[in-house]
Amino acid sequence: MLQSMTGYGSTSLQIDELEIYVEIKTLNSRYFDSKISIPSTLSSQELIFNNLLKENLKRGKVDLRIKLMGSSNDSISFNKSIIKNYIDDLKEISDFDDSHILKSVLSLPNSISKEELSFSEVQTKKIIDSVNSVIEHVIDFRKNEGKNTLKDLRQNLNIISEYSDAIEKISHLHKKNIKEELEIKSQNLEVNFDNGRFEQEVFYYLEKMDINEELVRLKSHMDFFIEILDNDVTEKGKKLGFICQEIGREINTIGSKSSNSKIQNSVVEMKSSLEKIREQTLNIL
Repeated sequence: MLQSMTGYGSTSLQIDELEIYVEIKTLNSRYFDSKISIPSTLSSQELIFNNLLKENLKRGKVDLRIKLMGSSNDSISFNKSIIKNYIDDLKEISDFDDSHILKSVLSLPNSISKEELSFSEVQTKKIIDSVNSVIEHVIDFRKNEGKNTLKDLRQNLNIISEYSDAIEKISHLHKKNIKEELEIKSQNLEVNFDNGRFEQEVFYYLEKMDINEELVRLKSHMDFFIEILDNDVTEKGKKLGFICQEIGREINTIGSKSSNSKIQNSVVEMKSSLEKIREQTLNIL
């Protein structure tokens, strides 16, 4: 199954009066690159979250966000003795209005104590399970994207294959025509020359134009590309990219060795399709 590196998934869960929202976005990248944004109360679980993402999503730029919404269980308490000391000291300085003093004092250090929210082991496990659930959604998203990518890849591979077959037919006829033209021109020359040497030169010239080996290797690379597409390995984007490079080399060599305009036009079309394939492989897991 082909997977894209582009994916998205989200879910939410309720713990007491608190709603927890979990979201994962993924984009293409050469390597695994994670960004984890979570509340401080879950900071101890960051390594667990990162390992889950890396183990299941394999590669790509991965963005995990966990947000706490709604009424929290944070408790706030006033440090009465500290507040009283602040008020007494301020009154010694000047005759302040009590309401203004209190408002000012509450913003001073240590006037208010806030007990941070904490989750029990059972609650933390629920959050981790939710992250796993979102990861599964992301993988499903990636697979659906992969189906569309696979369809596009096969279409462009077929185009290259069709032009390759056309080039093979043209090439045989082209070589035959060139040989006949050279023989006719040699017969019209009013000079004496060594027929044996002439045959060697013609053979050498035609060998330089021969693209049969390139066409054979091109077909072999194409078959290997399809084999990788169809296998059960999850990560295959990098390997497909390497095969694209080999396909490109053969197409370029065919273009450089052929002077026939029809072959050159076919080479341009193959390059166009290959470029589309190469762009797609950059987003394949």
